[in-house]
Amino acid sequence: MDINIAGKLFPNITTLIVQLCSTGIMLLVFKKYLWSTIREYMAKRAEAIEGNITEARQMNEQAKVFVQESEQQAREAAKEYRATIQKAKEDAAKVKEGILAEAAQEAKIKIEQADREIEAEKLKAKEEMKQEIIEVAFEVAEKVMNKEVDQKTNKDMVDEFIDDLVN
Repeated sequence: MDINIAGKLFPNITTLIVQLCSTGIMLLVFKKYLWSTIREYMAKRAEAIEGNITEARQMNEQAKVFVQESEQQAREAAKEYRATIQKAKEDAAKVKEGILAEAAQEAKIKIEQADREIEAEKLKAKEEMKQEIIEVAFEVAEKVMNKEVDQKTNKDMVDEFIDDLVN
């Protein structure tokens, strides 16, 4: 029984040589037929990965450029917006000033027209008062004198009396 344990502990030399030879043959076959193909595949794969990394970097740079351009465009749009709003405010202020000036002008014209109408009414009222006074004066003079003086003399006397009274 001892032999069985020793045989199991130490490998059989023939088996060991056969296994080493078969492994060597497999390595040679692998190297001759598969090594260059696997190497090419690995090289292509490495190039593809490098290409992806480079492309990702380029896209990242482009994205940064696009972001900067977008930010610049947003700033310019904001400036244009503020300028447009400012111009609209200025235009509105000009329109307001124009409307106020026009309203003031119209008010001035209406006040002047009202003043002219008032003056005309005053003159008309003075004239009517003068006529009334003349009529009253004629009646009074007629009663006082109890005689009729010619119309022209009466009128001259009354006009003189009224002028003294008015002025």
